[in-house]
Amino acid sequence: MPKSVSVTRFIIIFLSFYLTVNLGSSAYAQKAVVFSKPGPLDFHAQISENILKKAYARIGIVITTKEFSGERALRESNSGRLDGEVNRIRGIDKNYKNLRIVPVAINALKGTVFTKLPELKIRKWQDLKSLTIGLRLGAKFAEYNTQGMRVISAATNKMVFRMLDRDRVDVVISTALEGTITKMKLELKGISMVEPPLVTLDLFHFLHKDHEDLLPRITAALKAMEREARIKKIRDTAFKRYTN
Repeated sequence: MPKSVSVTRFIIIFLSFYLTVNLGSSAYAQKAVVFSKPGPLDFHAQISENILKKAYARIGIVITTKEFSGERALRESNSGRLDGEVNRIRGIDKNYKNLRIVPVAINALKGTVFTKLPELKIRKWQDLKSLTIGLRLGAKFAEYNTQGMRVISAATNKMVFRMLDRDRVDVVISTALEGTITKMKLELKGISMVEPPLVTLDLFHFLHKDHEDLLPRITAALKAMEREARIKKIRDTAFKRYTN
């Protein structure tokens, strides 16, 4: 085979591979990829969004987010009106069947009890059965574990903690980070965090099923960031900033 023919064939193969890889990225770059984010003031989701922006940049995609109350965020992403969830606990796709997990933990939450009753000892979920519990709507880790109990839900963490401050509930279940920051922002006195946390759970990114083609690429990007300790660094920096 003449040398010029083999060179031409190599160029054609290279260009075909280049276009296959890069046209996929450019198609997403030209059209906004938008993820739902629970809020307001969901600090874990904000940290996870920062991680995802770095990860998607590695595969040539710019992402944006829209913030909704916790439950509505899931409805928006599951319906396909948005392209996925910034972060949720593992297993959320059992009830929201159009979501696909990206199998790299990008964050973690500590499900924690807050109360004005200093003598209260809570070690497990069943210890809450005799109490009135305040929850933020859409906090699935808490909703799933308090089914059948006396629960009062509100749209935001601020509303839930104000209920506790006014003695409308005995305890609030929140994450250690969000509960601590909410208490500080509202300048609430006499509310303490019960140690240890009830549960520690990893948080994962979810894509709508229409974007399953992105799964291997974003999984690889997040695994690379995990190996480089980039995910941990972003989380640690954000935690220090928020808690200070």
